[in-house]
Amino acid sequence: MTVIGRTPAPRVMRISVLLTLAGLLLTGCAHLDSQKQFQALQQVQPGDTEAMVVERVGAPDRRTDITPARFVVFYQNRPSRSSDEPLEQADYTPIAFENGKVVAVDQDLTERWTREEAQRLRQSEMAERERRRVEQERAARLEAAAARQKKIEALEAEVGPIPASNAAENLRLYRQLLELDPDNVRYRERVGLYEARLAQQEAVRRDRAERAAREKQRQAWDQARDARNQQLRQYTGNDMAEMAVHDMGNGSLYVWLKNVSRQIFTTHPDHFSLVDSQSQSMPCQVDDSLDRVLEPGGIAHGRIAYSRQAQPGALVFENREAGRIIKPFQ
Repeated sequence: MTVIGRTPAPRVMRISVLLTLAGLLLTGCAHLDSQKQFQALQQVQPGDTEAMVVERVGAPDRRTDITPARFVVFYQNRPSRSSDEPLEQADYTPIAFENGKVVAVDQDLTERWTREEAQRLRQSEMAERERRRVEQERAARLEAAAARQKKIEALEAEVGPIPASNAAENLRLYRQLLELDPDNVRYRERVGLYEARLAQQEAVRRDRAERAAREKQRQAWDQARDARNQQLRQYTGNDMAEMAVHDMGNGSLYVWLKNVSRQIFTTHPDHFSLVDSQSQSMPCQVDDSLDRVLEPGGIAHGRIAYSRQAQPGALVFENREAGRIIKPFQ
C-alpha cells in the first residue's frame, strides 16, 4: 500500500548531510584564506608600496585617511573566529602608509598622525593669519606711501608759485614737505633758508616797530614841549640856588641857574647831569658858559645838548656849596 504525501526518510537524510558537508567545506575554505592572509601580513615590511601590500595580502578590511599622503589600513589578524563573535581592536593588524609606502606595521599611527595633522593645521592657520597680517600691513604701507606722495605733489604745486619774499608761507609749506619726506635734502635746505629769512624779516619788522614807537614818543614829547616849558621855565630850587630850563627841542636845553643866597659859590659843567625816567645817567654836553663864579643874585646860563631820540627824566645840578637841585621834565 502506497502512502501519498510523505517523503522517504533516506532522501531527507541525504539532503541534510549534503548541506552539512557544504557548510564545513565553506568554513574550511574561509579558514584557509584567513590563515593565508595572516601569514602574508607577517611578510609586510616598511618600504613596501601600497600595490605590493594589496597584491600580497589583499584589499584591507578598513582604511582611515589622515591626509592625502598619510593613511592607515587594517587587516583582520585572527585566522578563526565564530561568525557571531564581535571583532576587537586587537583583532586587526594596522599598516601605516606615508607617501605611498609602508612606514609602520602592527602600529596604529592614526591618533598620533591625527594630532600632528591638527597641529599642522593650527600652525598653517597661524601662518596664514600672519601672512594676511603682513600683507595687510604692506598694503596699508603702500596705500600710505601713495597718499603721502599725492600730498607731496599737491604741496609742491602749491609752493611753486609763491615768491621767495614770502618767507612765512614758504616756510609753512616746506615744513609740511619735510615732515612727509624727512630725508629730502632740498626740503631741509629750504626750511633752513626760510627760517633764517623769516627771522631776518621779523628782526627788521621789530626794528621798524621800535623806531616807529620811539618816533611816536618823540612826536608826543615835542607836542607836549610848550606845556612842559611852562613848568620848566619857573625857577625852583633851595635857599642857595634856583634853576629854570627851556626845552628848545631836537635834543637841546637852555638852563639858568640863579644864586638866591647871600654867599658866593661856583658852577661848573660837571655839576650838571641829565637822567632818564629810571634815574639812569644820560650822555649830554654842557656849555662852558655854565662855568661861573656866582655872586649873590648872579645868574649862570648856557646850553645842554643830548640825543634828540632821548627823553630826559630830569636835570640835576649838584655841588658842595649849593647842594642838590632837581628839575623834573614830567
